[in-house]
Amino acid sequence: MQIYDNHFHLDPRGKGLEAVKEFERSGGTAMMIVSKPYFEIRDGSDFEKEYETLLSIIKGAREETGVRIFIGLGVHPSRISDFKILEEAKIAMKKGIDIAAEYVTERKADAIGEVGRPHYPVDEETWEASNEIMEYAMMKAKEADCAVVIHSESSESTFKEISEIAGKVGIERRRVVKHFSPITKNTFGLTPSIIGSYKNAKEAFKSMEDFMLESDYIDDPDRPGVVISPKTLPRTVKRLMNEENVDVYRVMKDLPEKVYGIEIE
Repeated sequence: MQIYDNHFHLDPRGKGLEAVKEFERSGGTAMMIVSKPYFEIRDGSDFEKEYETLLSIIKGAREETGVRIFIGLGVHPSRISDFKILEEAKIAMKKGIDIAAEYVTERKADAIGEVGRPHYPVDEETWEASNEIMEYAMMKAKEADCAVVIHSESSESTFKEISEIAGKVGIERRRVVKHFSPITKNTFGLTPSIIGSYKNAKEAFKSMEDFMLESDYIDDPDRPGVVISPKTLPRTVKRLMNEENVDVYRVMKDLPEKVYGIEIE
């Protein structure tokens, strides 16, 4: 049985390799590791240092575990606050997306993400700039023929608005993954990724057709186990199979392979 975590972070200050080992010992077999902010960014080229930091951790995880690891590289929307001038932020963040797209093209990564817009209130100019950057990321993902992982708020209008941007760009909506998604039936064609706690996943299997499961494990030493621990999702999947008799194949293998163009096994 394949047990796949759709959104997992590693941090050189956190558990790093040990987090992947915990996932594997709990029954996990595959994961999408997504980049996160590590350093202050002064210029768009600085994102390459961030990506290379993650790739070095992943190299060790691949050598010392049997977990099949896929990679998402992107520019977290919070990075917009690293710059005092919005125009400079847009230039730098688009450059970071360009670099991520090059890594995908060179088969050093599998997706662009996470990218998107802040999940907290911001002024109108920041909101518009974030939407522009998110649209640019979708455009680059379409060019690179890969999926894009979206970080955003989760209001009633979120799926509709992001779906409209995807339609404008022309990227296949299924390849736009709404990370940290609420449980909802109307996703406007986007692929939702649900936090894999037992209660949450059980409800998703009852209410939704197509979705993926994620831990959004942040690997932050100041917040151990957030959002859920590396052990939780594998335990959730095994418990659902034993107690609820759900068919996890489409969530753990079929849909991720279709969305990302990857092979889980």
